[in-house]
Amino acid sequence: MANILSRIAPVATAALLSVVLLGATTNAAFANRGAPDYRLTPETSLTGSKIARDTLWRCGEAGCTAAKATSRPEIVCVHAVREMGKVTSFSFRGTEFSAEALAACNAKAR
Repeated sequence: MANILSRIAPVATAALLSVVLLGATTNAAFANRGAPDYRLTPETSLTGSKIARDTLWRCGEAGCTAAKATSRPEIVCVHAVREMGKVTSFSFRGTEFSAEALAACNAKAR
């Protein structure tokens, strides 16, 4: 019996440690889940849902947010201004576009 326990204990300990460590990494990965990647403030007030190419935007009093997109932020901005008009701010994961990047994006507005 002692021989069996001496063989099982290290395997059980390793398995338990793996589960604990994996749980810690998945919790960190999902901690930011639901936070929007993109934020913009349109020049004119918008409400409701808007679709710009392949990105779903949800707009309200505080501006518009989008969870994810398949293009680079500069391209996402261009598609957004083509559908929603010029913007006064645009950010990706908390980093605001510079004045130059925002001007280049707004230049594509219809």
